[in-house]
Amino acid sequence: MFKHWQSFLVINLAFVVAVIELGFHHWSDENALLENLQAFLLVFATILYLRLTLPAHKSKESILGNMGLSLLCFSFLLREVDIEQLPRMETVGFLFHGAGRTGLILLLWCVLLKKVYDHGEVKLLVSELLASDYLHCLKISFLLLMVGVIFDREFWLIEHGRLYEELAETNAYLLLIIPAIYGCYYNTQREI
Repeated sequence: MFKHWQSFLVINLAFVVAVIELGFHHWSDENALLENLQAFLLVFATILYLRLTLPAHKSKESILGNMGLSLLCFSFLLREVDIEQLPRMETVGFLFHGAGRTGLILLLWCVLLKKVYDHGEVKLLVSELLASDYLHCLKISFLLLMVGVIFDREFWLIEHGRLYEELAETNAYLLLIIPAIYGCYYNTQREI
């Protein structure tokens, strides 16, 4: 899984050098390159995890887990993208920012939790999640998001903290999408 960690390191170092040494500070600005890459990864991850809920040969636990991951990615997407700044969003945009966003996310999570509750096998669902080969991706993604929060809240005043925040979040979302890509690839290979 992490046999290509050197590539991740080199790409991150290249971004750091480009921003700090070469002056490409706009790459880590609000709604710039790194945030657009994060939005792309989250849209793609949401769709892929949702696709993983479709195969009929999957267990109910796997389907619910993938629904939860898709909803998690969608929740991150709504938090990450400033929908109100997009053109023509004044008509339906209220659903995706501010109180509307909070209400929409709350409603979707309540629907998912109701499905989990109705399933009745919460222990089985948790045990399947804990036995997953990709739980370590989710753990590392969570830790990187916590690093991003630390830089975002400026607990320590560090030069180029915004860059480190955006890099941590981009890497977290990249790790979040890896299980979905593998799952879709594996399902396609099984169907052939």
